[in-house]
Amino acid sequence: MHERFRVGEEVDAFREDGWHFGEIREIREDSRYLVAVGGGSEEVEFGQRELRRHREWSGDGVWTPPLAGGELQEKSSTMELKPFKIKFKIGLDKGTSLPPPEFGKGKTVEVSSDEKGYEGSWFSATVIDYIGNDKYLVEYLTLKTDDETEPLREEAYSRYIRPYPPYLPARRFKQLDKVDAWYNDGWWVGVISKVLKGSQYIVYFSTSNEELIFNESNLRLHQDWSDGKWVIASRDNSTEVALRIASLRGKTEFGDANIKVKFSKGMKVEVRINEDGYMDCWFPAVIIDTIGDKFLVEYQTLQTDDETELLKEVAESSHIRPFPPDIKCAHTFAQDEMVDAWYNDGWWVGHISQILGGLKYKVYFMTSSEELEFEHHNLRPHQEWIGGRWIITSRGSRSV
Repeated sequence: MHERFRVGEEVDAFREDGWHFGEIREIREDSRYLVAVGGGSEEVEFGQRELRRHREWSGDGVWTPPLAGGELQEKSSTMELKPFKIKFKIGLDKGTSLPPPEFGKGKTVEVSSDEKGYEGSWFSATVIDYIGNDKYLVEYLTLKTDDETEPLREEAYSRYIRPYPPYLPARRFKQLDKVDAWYNDGWWVGVISKVLKGSQYIVYFSTSNEELIFNESNLRLHQDWSDGKWVIASRDNSTEVALRIASLRGKTEFGDANIKVKFSKGMKVEVRINEDGYMDCWFPAVIIDTIGDKFLVEYQTLQTDDETELLKEVAESSHIRPFPPDIKCAHTFAQDEMVDAWYNDGWWVGHISQILGGLKYKVYFMTSSEELEFEHHNLRPHQEWIGGRWIITSRGSRSV
């Protein structure tokens, strides 16, 4: 039969490696109690089976307070206990407690996971409570529940938690610098594989073997939490990473050389018109002929002024790119995600500025400082043709 306890009653609470002195602070449902342990510095919830009334053993051979059933406290008539001159106690002193948890309530931390697809990522969170057995209840700052009504809460072992890293001043990154990239509501560990113009970078992620484009503002120098201190990661000069990046781009050696695409007659492409107001738009076209180092293209959506035939035009190779692969976007687009919007017979580069109901969005176009509304089926994920391959642009990596 387990005892019922009262508020203010002294108890021993079983926690991890033994019994620890505490005091009942609150009686909760389902025979659970809030207990102050560690000299009152910490409050932890325990089940009734994890508690016992606190007693002390004296040299007189009795427990204080006495055990249930007074007959058990009586001295045996056949074996009388002689009093000892030295008194001693068995159990924990009231001041004895476990070391305090590594992360206190309300502390801002970062939490990782070994779940497939989330390796190498860190998500900002707040510590809600220490729940014992080296585990914490955390509330994420950027992740929500499935119905998106409240912040997501999860239990996490301390080995997956680290303090929030200190701020480091912004800097220009170099090739092979190890960085954290802000993507999908968290920081993902990667390596700078190429430095682009306009404070943009291509980042390689070894866990998924892919590359994405990021603005400098969405990157931070990677730091490791080691032996209770932050250590700035060194550049990743490993041959393995270099070879992976090279193979990803279809190169035979690691370097800055780009693969040149040979445009041929009949090839389906996209063309950018070299005029003010059109530099962020790509129009579907077909290569008709080669004219020196230029190409005669026939647009698939633009017509001549009299609208009697498709418009043909001579374009430089620097304004032509292969037709991008069709990416089926079954999910909804996210805030600030880079997209191409189908408008006025072409694909215009912008970013999601507002998510509306009914699979509709507002898209902001930086070149024209305009904001227009689009339905989901008139948008596609934005891709960049760099180094001879298509790279999906990360969320928030807006053209500058």
